[in-house]
Amino acid sequence: MHEVDFRITSTGNRVATGPLTSDSSQRALIPARAYTTAAAHEVERERIFAAGWVWAGYAHWVAETGQVKPITVAGRPLLMIRGEDDELRVFHNSCRHRGMALTEEPVRVKRRLQCAYHCWSYDLDGSLAVTPYFQRERQGRGGPADPRALGLLPVASRVWAGMVFVDLGERDMDAATASFDRFVAPLAQRWSHIDFDRIRLADERVFDIAANWKLVVENFLDFYHLPFIHPQVGPVNSSLDVDDEALAPEIIGGCYPRGATGKAAKTSDALPFLGAVPPEKTESQDIFCVFPNALLFLEADWFQVIGFDAVSADRTVEHMAIFVDQDGTSEDHSVNRKRLAEVLFGVNEQDLPILEKLQAGRHSPASDRTSLVPHWDQVTAMFQQLVADRVGGPNAGDSRA
Repeated sequence: MHEVDFRITSTGNRVATGPLTSDSSQRALIPARAYTTAAAHEVERERIFAAGWVWAGYAHWVAETGQVKPITVAGRPLLMIRGEDDELRVFHNSCRHRGMALTEEPVRVKRRLQCAYHCWSYDLDGSLAVTPYFQRERQGRGGPADPRALGLLPVASRVWAGMVFVDLGERDMDAATASFDRFVAPLAQRWSHIDFDRIRLADERVFDIAANWKLVVENFLDFYHLPFIHPQVGPVNSSLDVDDEALAPEIIGGCYPRGATGKAAKTSDALPFLGAVPPEKTESQDIFCVFPNALLFLEADWFQVIGFDAVSADRTVEHMAIFVDQDGTSEDHSVNRKRLAEVLFGVNEQDLPILEKLQAGRHSPASDRTSLVPHWDQVTAMFQQLVADRVGGPNAGDSRA
């Protein structure tokens, strides 16, 4: 298992005094108030969710030309739009005249998206198309001298492995492409044997959880609880076999050498593999958090994503999707797909009461004395370090900050 060289940062954050050893524990690196206060949540929105690449949704939400899907990232209303050129683009959900949200429900339009306030219309690539009576003339055919200046404001976005990522802080669209490639490169290289162009949705579900987003991630990275909360995934010995993995500072998790969860989900007939899976990977399961809000599982024949919106300090909305190879969507594999979804959704449902109790516990002053133990919590410590470094400041998470 990898060990983290914990440290006190130059900004004064209390993060640790040294590496965890076999005979020491370390207090949690994030104060309890960071899980409960609106002020802390707002700081995290600005410094984490609005300041780098984050999961924003799924490409299949706008699979057809003209489909428009409103989403929210860091509290900002955005639009995912599938253009006539089949490109998926993301824009700020704000009319360039008076700022009205163009739609708050998924819609499909033929050519243009129209604002209901003054009927300004936009093409599917975000360009301004129609501005009725713009110059207050009776014919109503005039428009701005430079309509390009009043198109929908784009958001840096990329599609990878069926997911949509956005970077609200990036203004240079060309630079965004290189930035995203660097961001995802360690995982893309590890999974280079997977043909993600062939993955298709098997099932998806939304979970509305009364817990802070950081608890969602920490629970996901906690292999210690598996035999106690999810006994169907295997005995205690299975959890002892999980190897901690840190592919990059923002891609952390572990590798389950025998994929116990997947085995519980399968019937006698296997689903088709997701590409040319090497022999040494046919029995393993990768479990990674792509910081901050994409939680990924990969086995040889299925791919699961839990992407989430950190709505408030005590509410997280998960969008869980299960993907299989396109050959696995046939009727011949319907029983396996259904069984796989039942098991994976069931595992997630088992965590819901645990997360709500963890959230309740964060209101106790004793929560500031919780411990990270060396043999189980190294990856959790990596995550908490990321949060602390991003938020910064000696009073990070303080309701008085």
